Amino acid sequence: MPTFDRLAREILRLVLIAVAYWIAARLSLSLAVVHGQVTPVWPPSGIALVAFLVIGPRVWPAIALGAFAVNLPIGPSPVGAAVIAAGNTLAPFAAAELLRRVDFHRELDRLRDALAIIAAALGGMMISATIGSSVLVLSASVLATNFWSTWAVWWTGDAMGVLLVAPLLLSLRILAPTRSLYRERGRGIQWRPGLELVALLAATGLVTYLLFQSRLGLQYVVLPLIMITAWRFGLRGASMAALIASGVAIWSVIQGTGPFSGETLLEKMVTLQVFNVSVALTSFLLASFVETRKRQEEVSRLYASAQLGNEEKTRFLHMAAHELRTPITVIIGYLSMLSDGTFGTVPDAWRKPFEALMGKTRELNSIVADLLEASRIEAKALPRSHDQLDLRTIVQDAGERARARGNLLGAEIAMQLPSDPVPIDADEKQLGRILDNLINNGLSYTTRPPQLSIRVSSERGRALVRVADNGAGILESERERVFERFHRTSDPAFRNVAGTGLGLFIGRQLAEGHGGTLTIESSVPDEGTVFALALPLSVADRAGVEEPTVAASVA
Repeated sequence: MPTFDRLAREILRLVLIAVAYWIAARLSLSLAVVHGQVTPVWPPSGIALVAFLVIGPRVWPAIALGAFAVNLPIGPSPVGAAVIAAGNTLAPFAAAELLRRVDFHRELDRLRDALAIIAAALGGMMISATIGSSVLVLSASVLATNFWSTWAVWWTGDAMGVLLVAPLLLSLRILAPTRSLYRERGRGIQWRPGLELVALLAATGLVTYLLFQSRLGLQYVVLPLIMITAWRFGLRGASMAALIASGVAIWSVIQGTGPFSGETLLEKMVTLQVFNVSVALTSFLLASFVETRKRQEEVSRLYASAQLGNEEKTRFLHMAAHELRTPITVIIGYLSMLSDGTFGTVPDAWRKPFEALMGKTRELNSIVADLLEASRIEAKALPRSHDQLDLRTIVQDAGERARARGNLLGAEIAMQLPSDPVPIDADEKQLGRILDNLINNGLSYTTRPPQLSIRVSSERGRALVRVADNGAGILESERERVFERFHRTSDPAFRNVAGTGLGLFIGRQLAEGHGGTLTIESSVPDEGTVFALALPLSVADRAGVEEPTVAASVA
């Protein structure tokens, strides 16, 4: 039943679009200037474009049916009407596809969106103009010598239908009501802005009418009014003002008054098209600029709010971690004394629970240490003492610290160290923290017996440490995310790996604090990952060449 209801709603929507297309077409045919079916404005093209943008390609039967129903009574023949209807369907479809390919925003909230819809209107509607005019010429309804004048009127009408009707429909969201529209309706329009909009639209219509009754060619004087409307009321006001101004201009063309009097049909269409494009370009570009400016202001407010929230979070984490440090230390101390018999002999049945408690307490202490270090990094309050060190020694010490855990896991840890020193200016403790994290990750995130390779070298004035493992690997889309705060893998195989997701974040921040980098050099899923830690060599010892290496082994 739900499927049937959905199908019924879809059919009803298509029928309503076809009816709307037909009604708009019949109204616009009252302005026809060629063969009773070529008009300087064709609103159905704007309706069709919006339908394709909002609903998608599946709306084509409704557009084709509406176009055929309009053209059948006035077309040269049923076949000719069908061909014209095909052109009327293909043109907005092509324009919609063009807009999709350029990432068009239906809100017209960027300058590029305004330019895109103008280009789509002028380019896409050439299809319907060419097909329709060709059918009229081939059927002898229009003389071959009048092809280009007929084509110009047809193209102008279809393009104006897009430029004048589509933005208005998109601003009102008639074909695709959304929650945002309901929210806007819920707020309603205040009386004062509403009266201001009505006054501006009335002034636009009156001024345009007076200008087009004169032969002085001053029709562009109306543009400041349209610009003011666009500035005050965005796309909705701009599209209404543009529609009114263009409507008056089209009416003047049909009446032969004002600057259009005495011109040929082709000249009238060219002049009208230039005016309408100028109106559309001015109003839509300014409206898009206003929307872009509003969005930038909103983004700035959100950024400031996020920064404030981030600072509050950092302060909270620092306070919480700092307050937890003391009770955790006390717990570890008492557990140690209970385990070693300081308070009396420990029953054998208590030893395993004590070991489990001690292990979990150490994990908790490590988590607190990570939180404290991360908060200090964010607050730029991390103390650092740069001493001249030999990078080989730091790497060897990290390997020794990993020996115990590596033996338990049956891991192989191979090191390749250069025969000559690799001098750097760094904080020994912090570099050790980076290497410990990389080695522990290699030991943890693998389903096979771990195999790690740690290679130290000098390349182009920089010291490099590459840590390669045989772990699960990292997808290319995740390679930057792993350095974000609190990022953890979603692989269920590693759900029980302890940690906060701060290790690589802290490692990269510490590396950058030393003027270096921490990156993923390469990674293959299910094969392993190579992390690269690059640090500046001491200024006095930048040889710029890679040193020979000797192999060493740990575990």
